[in-house]
Amino acid sequence: MSPTDYPQSFNDAHRRITIHRGRYLLICCSFAVIACSLAKAGEPPSASYAPVAVEDIVGAQYFADFSPVRFSPDGKWLAHVVIDNRRRKSVSQDTWGRTGVAPWGSGADIYVLNIATGVTTNLTLGQYDNWLPSWSPDSKRLAFFSDRDGSGKAKLWVWDVSSNTLKKIAETLVLGQQIEWTHAGQQVIVTAVPEAPSLRDLVTRGVSPPETGTESGKATAGPAVVIYKSPTVSSSDSTFPSSDPWNLDTSVRTLLLVDVASGKTSVIVHDQRISTFRLSPDDIHIAYTQPERFEQPGSQQILFDLIVASLRTTTQRMVASNIRFGYDGAQFSWSPDAMRLGYRSKGKEDAEYDWFAVDIDGNAPQSVTSFHSSVPSSLHISGAPLWDENQNIYFIRAGTLWRASLRLNKPVPIATISDHEITRLISPDGERLWMPDGSNTTIVASYDRVHKQDGFYRIDLATGATTKLLERAECYTCANLDDLDFAAVMPDGKHLAYFREDAQHSAELWLDNVVFGSPRQLTHLNPCLERYKMGSVRLIDWLSDDGVPLHGALLFPPDYRPGSLYPMVVDVYGGVFSSDDIDHFGLTFGGFNLQLLATRGYVVLKPDAPQQFDTPMPDLAKTVLPGVNKVITMGIADPDRIGLMGISYGGYSTVALLSQTRRFKAAIEVAGFADLIGAYGAMDRDGTAYLASVLEKGQGRMGATPWQAWGKYTENSPVRHFDNIRTPLLMIHGAEDQAVASFLADQIFVGLRRLGQAVEYAKYMAEGHSPTDWSYADQIDCYKRMIAWFDTYLNN
Repeated sequence: MSPTDYPQSFNDAHRRITIHRGRYLLICCSFAVIACSLAKAGEPPSASYAPVAVEDIVGAQYFADFSPVRFSPDGKWLAHVVIDNRRRKSVSQDTWGRTGVAPWGSGADIYVLNIATGVTTNLTLGQYDNWLPSWSPDSKRLAFFSDRDGSGKAKLWVWDVSSNTLKKIAETLVLGQQIEWTHAGQQVIVTAVPEAPSLRDLVTRGVSPPETGTESGKATAGPAVVIYKSPTVSSSDSTFPSSDPWNLDTSVRTLLLVDVASGKTSVIVHDQRISTFRLSPDDIHIAYTQPERFEQPGSQQILFDLIVASLRTTTQRMVASNIRFGYDGAQFSWSPDAMRLGYRSKGKEDAEYDWFAVDIDGNAPQSVTSFHSSVPSSLHISGAPLWDENQNIYFIRAGTLWRASLRLNKPVPIATISDHEITRLISPDGERLWMPDGSNTTIVASYDRVHKQDGFYRIDLATGATTKLLERAECYTCANLDDLDFAAVMPDGKHLAYFREDAQHSAELWLDNVVFGSPRQLTHLNPCLERYKMGSVRLIDWLSDDGVPLHGALLFPPDYRPGSLYPMVVDVYGGVFSSDDIDHFGLTFGGFNLQLLATRGYVVLKPDAPQQFDTPMPDLAKTVLPGVNKVITMGIADPDRIGLMGISYGGYSTVALLSQTRRFKAAIEVAGFADLIGAYGAMDRDGTAYLASVLEKGQGRMGATPWQAWGKYTENSPVRHFDNIRTPLLMIHGAEDQAVASFLADQIFVGLRRLGQAVEYAKYMAEGHSPTDWSYADQIDCYKRMIAWFDTYLNN
């Protein structure tokens, strides 16, 4: 499954349904201000083996997701967004709709870096929430969203470069999701809360109208009751029953054109569902995707319509319908001549993909690929196609770079890289393929499947010849989730800004030329990081019980001594090849930075844990336990001091393993569950049922409803085997979790308490699914509690 597609994991549920992902926490030392100033002055203090303080992890600064790095068109400035985690607030879907403040904007500041001098300026000075900078075409202004007027509501603001002043452009409450300047540079396009009061409620409260079969009723002096109704479908009806995993009506928006000089607004699209919009190169039309419905009950696949609206007349035309886009509907782009749109759609089988082009004059969409084979879910599929001046489109399929011609209707594979996948293309504007210096070459991001590392390669588009430019056990695609926003092209076409991080170093921005011969570090977010020695990593391998080759990322204490036995914690997440995270800072996936354990003397294993349909629970034992045994036989892990932890679906994975083995001496599960039947029946307050879709067609891997496969649901439910558990378990859950309802955690605690097992349950009453999105105080408490639990049972 492509990273840009609809969510399969519970971590993805939180970060994708709310169009948000809490970034992996970075380290920042909270020692003395004097020590920090020395580091900034170029005299970093010597690193020590001291355990990394939890406060330094949680109180870090890090780059914001979904706020891309942007060069000014004149190439003089680079804008980026940095989040101070101490200032972040929990932002739910309801909060976003009510305030317009996007989850990735909370606690964020806009920074601009002067390319010539290297001086970085915080435009917003650590006050309020500020995000999504966008340069005007003349480089004179920088638009962004902010609630800095003190209203608590997101508005449109502009920084004037010449006067160095900030100005609020309009009082309209915007939903801080996208900003697009017209190419003339006088106006910007944004989305706002719907005008109609009933539709406004959909966004601000996340509640659908009664006729959709979800929540109805309003507070009155009478009974306090909420009525849920299900639309009935007769046996002769060809339509599907409704069982949506989340509420599509929360995407209802008004699309506005805002005059920057006067602040006057005009409506382009009234009160419609809008996922992603893109302005045509000639400023005449705007295309947007409209999520119409979920394809089937129990599915997370949305069917979208692609609509083109005129900026001059506001007339609209649907140019394609029932498209299987990813969750955000962003897999489309404009051709350079502004006459057509290219897009990617999945086939009825999730592993089948094709690319299409459609004229905006209403002609039927044309498939330009017509592939008839599926692609393994482990191989990368790119999103929106990128264009060249000859109206060819470029895309990645199965880790290979392809080109398709609108004239020939025949895709051509351009290049593959031995033992690598091509993972991402680079574009200067989100529409065109980057060809440095006007050459017939491009630069792509790659992934080495053998050594588990990112890279940059040059590809000759005529011959397919490839040249390695940069590959050094680092991750270049970790710091921003968007497919095209992991790097930024300088307007001269000769330089690239990109992120770099590895297991021991947090993400920073770098600048280099097209041969990657003159790297220059642009940012230094957390200089106090140098106060600590971090643990190093190693890739290990083993065979599953079924003979399948697997890998694991093994994180060592910074003072590791060969021949000594160490306590080990296994960080598990079923269905994921976690060894791919080996170059992520702290190897984080669920948010808990594992350097917190490594610097306290633990070895940490992140094992591959592939799962099959029908047998996810026994598959965990077949894949993870042989990896644990491998580390023991290597003389690294003490067999009497092995711990286990998992977050979200990893929480389920943790309890599933505990119910099958007594290998582990202590365990922590966060935001998990143990009863598939109960999880299937979990319902959010708006009537949606996310976990039903996860279990039927997602990572739960049941492939059917409970009444169709009751035995599979019960056999893969750890609750059935609670009497086998002997491992002390710490449970952590947010009471307001909308992805995994907290009653599912209550069930685990009640069952284990009834059996007299050692279990402790920390329920954070005001928090949601992922601890990375919790308040500063609750994150501190949560992570300290986790460390203390393992110290008590494994490292005393």
